[in-house]
Amino acid sequence: MRLLAKLIVTLLTLFCLFSIIGFIFNFSVVFPFTITNDIHDIPEHRLQAVRLATAATFAYFGVRYIFFQTTKLYPIQFMGIFLFFLSTIGSIAYYKDQVSLNQYAVPFFFFITSIVLYQAGKPEFRNYFRHK
Repeated sequence: MRLLAKLIVTLLTLFCLFSIIGFIFNFSVVFPFTITNDIHDIPEHRLQAVRLATAATFAYFGVRYIFFQTTKLYPIQFMGIFLFFLSTIGSIAYYKDQVSLNQYAVPFFFFITSIVLYQAGKPEFRNYFRHK
């Protein structure tokens, strides 16, 4: 599971870095690695998905901080939580924009990825009954 998580994080990191470099050099990279010549050529439903997922992640951690005891959270779990919101709330943005059904592959990918990343970040249970 951790090897799969590292592979996913590596690919998403490369995508993010490539997107930043693309913006600097006036081209856009839209997931999954679709390159366009215009930095303003990102579909509206994808922009809304990222905006709302960011807001939902902030709200989640705000509520968690205000009402619940603070617990240690690994960065990979944070990534899993953000991708969960990107997939669920992103799907709502896709639905409201009435995008074609094949566009839902991206939120589905992010949903599966969120589960893998969140689970990979959980500390392993120690076996206290194991004899040395």
